[in-house]
Amino acid sequence: MLKLVVSVIAFAYVCALSVYAGDEYVQTRSKALAHFIMAEIHDFNGNSTDAITEYERSSALDRAQPLPHLHLASYYARAGLLTKAQEQLKDVAAIEPNNAQAHYLMALVYSSQKKYDLAAKEYELIISSKLDSTPENLDIHTNLAQLYFSQKKYSKAIEEFQQIVIIEPNNTSAYYLMGSSFLEINDQQNAKEQFKKVLKLEPGNDGALNSLAYIYSQLGENLDEALVLAKKAVEIDATNGAYYDTLGWVLHQKGLQTDSLLALQKAEMYIKDPVLYDHMGDVYKSIGEFALARKYWRKSIELDPKQSSVQEKISSLEKIQALKEQ
Repeated sequence: MLKLVVSVIAFAYVCALSVYAGDEYVQTRSKALAHFIMAEIHDFNGNSTDAITEYERSSALDRAQPLPHLHLASYYARAGLLTKAQEQLKDVAAIEPNNAQAHYLMALVYSSQKKYDLAAKEYELIISSKLDSTPENLDIHTNLAQLYFSQKKYSKAIEEFQQIVIIEPNNTSAYYLMGSSFLEINDQQNAKEQFKKVLKLEPGNDGALNSLAYIYSQLGENLDEALVLAKKAVEIDATNGAYYDTLGWVLHQKGLQTDSLLALQKAEMYIKDPVLYDHMGDVYKSIGEFALARKYWRKSIELDPKQSSVQEKISSLEKIQALKEQ
């Protein structure tokens, strides 16, 4: 009952303004405001259909007001009407080019359309122009960092993750993705530090346990610790093939080839991966099973033909066998 009374009073008050105002422009704007207030009330009451109708009426009467466009864009975006949402946001940009909320919504729309470059530009504009009233906006840096990561722009992603942990020092997800980004650009030392930070905050983070173990195995250092980390990761997620691959590779580095093969074969039950097959080839070669080594290296090449290092292993093995046959 109270909501109905508020609605009637609000609408009657603004309509009265339009009646007594002598200027036609003022009348039109008053009517637009009346519809906007009604839309807000419907919005508050959860009547989305009526709210959209009132926002549209308000917008049609006064095109110079950004708020109806913003509300409509938000509704259209949630309904999956992305083109209509973009039209409203372009109207906002024409009225207020520096409207941070409009750029933020446009970025979300572009992301939904998988137009990641355009989405990133919207976030970049908000940050570089300091359009947002709160420059240290965690959502903006997080969304932009994830966009960069998905686009394989790892150096840019790292910059955004660094901003995130300044704002939120205990953000384990940011440290983990920063570590993963460092790994992608082959900066193992910085990657290692980020994964250590994750584990300090969250000792049971299986992704960080696995990643740190793998880095140790690649560097050939702290192999006893690497084995403990890899085993913990497998215990936490016993169906993750990548974790078994790491465990198998650590065991190989420690010279435990039988155990290594068991772990790698377990990994193959869950994943078909060029790195896994490369590892299996290396282990089989180390125990003198050259035919099996070649078999798995070729499997690796089939999945990723650009691996020159694996191709060199195959060529080297074939040359050695050719010499033996002479």
